[in-house]
Amino acid sequence: LPWAQGSTGQIVRIRARQAPVSLDIRTEPGFATDQALMGNVYQTLTRPDAKGRPTPGLAQNWEVSSNGLLYTFHLRNDAHFADGRRLTSEDALWSLQQIIDHQYQGHRDLDRLARVTNPDDATLVIGLKSPNARLLTALSGRAGIVYDRRARVNYSTRSAGSGPYQVDDWQPGTSLTLTASKSYQGPDKAAIHKVIFSYTGSPQDTIKNLDQGRLDAVVDMDPATAKQSGKAPTATPSTNNVVLAFNNEASSLLSDQHVREAVRYAVDRQALANLEGGGAKALGGPLNALSPGYDPGLQAFPFDRIQAARRNSYYAPSYYHGGLRLIYPQEFGNQVGDLISTQLKAVGIPSQVSMVDQAAFRDQVLNRHDYDMTLLVMDNDEIDRFADPESTMHFDNIDIQNSWKQVTDCTDQNTYAERLKDFARQVSDLSPSDWLYQRTPLVITAPRLKGMPSSLVDRYLPLWNLRVQG
Repeated sequence: LPWAQGSTGQIVRIRARQAPVSLDIRTEPGFATDQALMGNVYQTLTRPDAKGRPTPGLAQNWEVSSNGLLYTFHLRNDAHFADGRRLTSEDALWSLQQIIDHQYQGHRDLDRLARVTNPDDATLVIGLKSPNARLLTALSGRAGIVYDRRARVNYSTRSAGSGPYQVDDWQPGTSLTLTASKSYQGPDKAAIHKVIFSYTGSPQDTIKNLDQGRLDAVVDMDPATAKQSGKAPTATPSTNNVVLAFNNEASSLLSDQHVREAVRYAVDRQALANLEGGGAKALGGPLNALSPGYDPGLQAFPFDRIQAARRNSYYAPSYYHGGLRLIYPQEFGNQVGDLISTQLKAVGIPSQVSMVDQAAFRDQVLNRHDYDMTLLVMDNDEIDRFADPESTMHFDNIDIQNSWKQVTDCTDQNTYAERLKDFARQVSDLSPSDWLYQRTPLVITAPRLKGMPSSLVDRYLPLWNLRVQG
């Protein structure tokens, strides 16, 4: 058996819920790419702890000036790329330039950069136009990736990172194999030689493979698999939320706030959360408990069919032109669309529900914005998308945009948390979307596998901590 061959031959097999569409972490959106590659293949200047807060990464420490405009990062001296070349501040500076110039994923988080310098190989200095309380958090995500400036690879199928793993094999939609990097010399050296992610298989096959030792873990289990497993999966907290996103463009019926409020009152969030199959928590606003701006007292637009029907009474049935169009990706399953449609129908709001594959969803919803409602997974930190009129929701409100600048334009975290809490309430009052529930991904691990993380597994899955016993 592979695990009897010693550490260099150990293999761990993990079944994950959603496959990356592409491995190009520069351009490919979505948490599936993050889950497999962030930290494992591509390292960042800072990295998230179990609650998503920034901690040292490639930067072992840093100083921030009293006015919040100057960040000085001191890089580790043991970081190397997969080809063995040492990672330096010149790579970090070049990477920031590439992210901004080519508008790679994370570029919006760098819009306040004024000047970046590297006085020596181990020091990176970032100067800002105005304070940004979220910069350190942003640098633990795509904005903080340090790319290999000398790499010449096809990023969509291969890799060129500085992490403890590198891409060995990629079968789109089916599997992804990572192997330990021979050149890695940092503190996160992989104990497991090879990790194989698989993305296909029926619930019955998944459980059978887990029972028979052909799988070591199932992360972010889909509800059908969890229900049939006969086991007690662990519900893990996440910074991700499931959002019923509204199209706020003038051409959409949901550009009317009364319609948006009617939908919010009509939706039973806890009933939708229950479809996740274990512990998902209904939200009262845009943020969950892992955000510094979380306000447990915010319980906006609770499920209330009387209030929903009252707001809907302003509109004749013909107003809806056949119904609000709910178009969402098939990863959520049929049940959620059917339940939302039933809940809306109960208060007199007609709907048309379409569950589509990832390619169709990307084209119709993300690119052409041809929808009224959709389902998105949004991280707490993505609340800033409601201050961006070019985002998927196309919510354009100058007061919200000015308020968001006030949120980040501060130099201490306590002030940031208070302003973020107020901003979340302000956004919620205008209802540009409905925030349904916090994701609590379900995880099952085989007894022999140790070191599986206990949070954030749907977007950040550090593999270097995994160990095999027995």
